[in-house]
Amino acid sequence: MDLKTFGEDDFDPKKWINKAWSASGNQEKEVFLANTVSRLQLYMKQLTNSLDETTTQVVSSIPRVLQEASSLHREGAVLQQQLDSLQQMARGVEQQTGHSIQSLHRIDYLKTRLENAASALREADKWAALAMGLEEVLEAGVPTDAEKLAQLAEQVAAMTASLEVLSDAPDYENKRMQLETLYNRLEAAITPPLIDALTQMDTAHTPRYVRILAGMGRGRAAVGCWARAGAGRVITAWRRLDAPATATLVTLLAPDAATQLDWLTNVLKCDTPLAELLRLYTDVMLSLDPSPTKVVSANLKLCSNPEEGILMLTDLRCDIDGLINCVRAVVDAPRQNKETIPSGVIRDFGRAAYAPLRESLPTYTELQTQLLLAQLNDPQLKQEDLLECSRAILSVAERTEGWISNAYNRAKKIAGIASYPYYISAVDSLITSISNLISMHSRRIETAFLSSISEGGSGGVLSASFPASLTLEAAASALLDVITARQELEARDEEPKDQHPLLDLPTFLLDNDVRQRLPTLRAEPWGSGAALRRAKEQLRGLGRAILRNPVDVQLDKIPQLPVWNNNDALSTDLPDFALSPQEYITEIGQYLMTLPQHLEMHISEKQAPWQFLSEVCTHTCELYAEKILNIRNMDALGTKRCLTDIVYLSSVVEDLGSNVTPALKNLEKSLRAATPSPNE
Repeated sequence: MDLKTFGEDDFDPKKWINKAWSASGNQEKEVFLANTVSRLQLYMKQLTNSLDETTTQVVSSIPRVLQEASSLHREGAVLQQQLDSLQQMARGVEQQTGHSIQSLHRIDYLKTRLENAASALREADKWAALAMGLEEVLEAGVPTDAEKLAQLAEQVAAMTASLEVLSDAPDYENKRMQLETLYNRLEAAITPPLIDALTQMDTAHTPRYVRILAGMGRGRAAVGCWARAGAGRVITAWRRLDAPATATLVTLLAPDAATQLDWLTNVLKCDTPLAELLRLYTDVMLSLDPSPTKVVSANLKLCSNPEEGILMLTDLRCDIDGLINCVRAVVDAPRQNKETIPSGVIRDFGRAAYAPLRESLPTYTELQTQLLLAQLNDPQLKQEDLLECSRAILSVAERTEGWISNAYNRAKKIAGIASYPYYISAVDSLITSISNLISMHSRRIETAFLSSISEGGSGGVLSASFPASLTLEAAASALLDVITARQELEARDEEPKDQHPLLDLPTFLLDNDVRQRLPTLRAEPWGSGAALRRAKEQLRGLGRAILRNPVDVQLDKIPQLPVWNNNDALSTDLPDFALSPQEYITEIGQYLMTLPQHLEMHISEKQAPWQFLSEVCTHTCELYAEKILNIRNMDALGTKRCLTDIVYLSSVVEDLGSNVTPALKNLEKSLRAATPSPNE
């Protein structure tokens, strides 16, 4: 039996008895209770005996525990007395030795100051000797012997180290100023021989001069001398040329790039040799006299024709690419601890390299414009015959795509995608010129048409003005198709992404605002297309007006015809079948019926001849209904005649495959409703 249950705080006798009874099975209650009471009494007796034994043991052990506690108390008191005595002894020792330690610290401090003073005195004596020795060297002149140069380098390094030791001296600032003056004089003295050594690529003396400058903490001055020597060699060679050219510049700069890089790394101990090499080339190209830009500009002026000028610019781009490829070969060559060149250095070099091309791009626009406009110097475009002149313009429009494509390919060879603002200006000039040519010829056609009308002639499909206007409209459409196709093609032509920084032509060749607008400029419709679309719409209207003119002439007669009123009574009683279409409407019908075969002679399938025929039929019906409404005092016979004419026109229109307009149908219904039947 688990006795811990009886010790719990929430022990409930009833629950315990019920739980025990449920676990007894089918045992009788009296027997279960008797057994349970007996077991509980037995457990109580066992617990009582165990408690008595434990109590007896505790009582018997208390005296011994008290004796041990008393002994521990006495031992603690003795230990406390010992600790107090040790503490007093430590305080005494500390008081006795404190003064001695302070004395030792002071003695060590004095010793250090004495040693520093002695060292400063020795360094001051050494400084004076070194300064005097350097002064003598400067007065006697910088030696040229290799061993003496090495001694001078050691002397300079010693003076720099000596000045650092004297940093706490009272006259340190005076000594620093004195040393700075000596170093300035020494740098001025060794700069000319160092430049000469660098110019002659003297490997014996150059390292020693560099070591002297490094000892003075002026290593950058050695790089500056190297740049002056390198630039001087190239500038001198450029001036000696009989005919300076960009191709020659490549031969002057490219061959020794690897050698110069090796000198920067191993002789001058430069940490950024690639950046310094690019800075040198940048300064050289900006210092040449005459500058490459002036050379290119002068050569362009000597070109006998635009074609020669375009070829010269293409060659210029090839020359610049040669220089860029040479520099890329050096910059991209694998090496340990490869240097990261600042973007500003790359940008400055690229702008200097591409400067001749950048300044020549406006000239390219002029040359390309002249080349394109020269295509319009065709005698065929000046013919007096309207149709032949229109055909000549159509031929020009159809050939425009080839001219523009050729111009675009040339522009890309010259300046890549950066040429677009200059290329599109030349193309706009061509499109504008052709558009003006179309507009001028359109006015000629319109003038000829109006003159024919005023002189009693007529327009129509058989007039000379109609095929001329159609052909000219086809020319405008063809040119618009060329513009649309070229713009879509050029918009898809993108420069490769993630290309080398030295190939970023928009950055090198375009101003910031133009470069930022370049994507928008390429996506915008060509400005010259708007005028061309207006010219096309005007030609479309002119062609339709000429084609409809015979119809308009006949329909204009309708309101003034005398057959609509003042008819006698006998004539009014005539049956409808006795009436025939009048002459004006038969003229219109005959003209409409002959249109299909005549239109096929002048209109291609692309221009949709049946659309022309449908437009003429629709126009005829609309204008006919309008003219009928302008008739005044129409009598019964006039109404019958009008209905006969309407029926005739409707049959002609339907035979041609077109439909009668709702306006004419409604007018016919109204006239029939107003006409009395024969039985009335």
